[in-house]
Amino acid sequence: MTTDPAPARRRPTHRKGRATLTRASVGQAALDFLGRHGPAELTMRALATELGVSPRALYNYVEDRRDLITVAAEIFQSEWRPPTLDPAPDRWRETLRAYCHDLRAHYRRHPGMTTLALSENITMARHPVMLRNVDALIGFFTEIGGTGLPPREAYLACMETIRQIVGFVEFQDRPHDRPPEDLDPAELRQTPPPWLREGADDLPHLRRAAEDQHSELPDEVFEFTLDVLVDGIAATAVKRRDL
Repeated sequence: MTTDPAPARRRPTHRKGRATLTRASVGQAALDFLGRHGPAELTMRALATELGVSPRALYNYVEDRRDLITVAAEIFQSEWRPPTLDPAPDRWRETLRAYCHDLRAHYRRHPGMTTLALSENITMARHPVMLRNVDALIGFFTEIGGTGLPPREAYLACMETIRQIVGFVEFQDRPHDRPPEDLDPAELRQTPPPWLREGADDLPHLRRAAEDQHSELPDEVFEFTLDVLVDGIAATAVKRRDL
């Protein structure tokens, strides 16, 4: 007489009314922590406190802080679902701008993720989802306007697009979204900011810019950034077409 094998034992999903941890859930918690605080505050102890466990418990799922950031970065990459790009002559500029707006929003939800990953020497393009998105953007640039860019320049345009958006989030959005304690948020909206206006008497171009001082919201600056980016790519495509 044979007996059926015992079912495989499954790890409980909850203990004492609280969800049990997994490697993925710890990484997601780290990503959420970054969205609320910032990269400098992400420590094993701080995350453990938020999760209501001891720091030692986290080491059952990640090896160390760098491994924790690696898991968080992979989740961050996997969650990027950009809008569809259309390389048609009358559509590529519009869809590229929409793509950039979406990418900005994605990075803005988790400020400091890029800086933190770079500081730990963790690549920000290792997850299959991120790699497919990068590949699709390169392909888009090879087809824009009907003629497109050569593969090498399409790759460069892709990388420059990502750098422009990520850099904008890190250097423009992040200080506005989470102003340093010693800085008045209103000063961040002034163009040029106070620290560039001071001592500008002997600097003619800064002095003229200071005389035209006005308030500038990040969204307005972002549109200017996109103008420069899209117009530059368009000019490159025209130059290649005319060769």
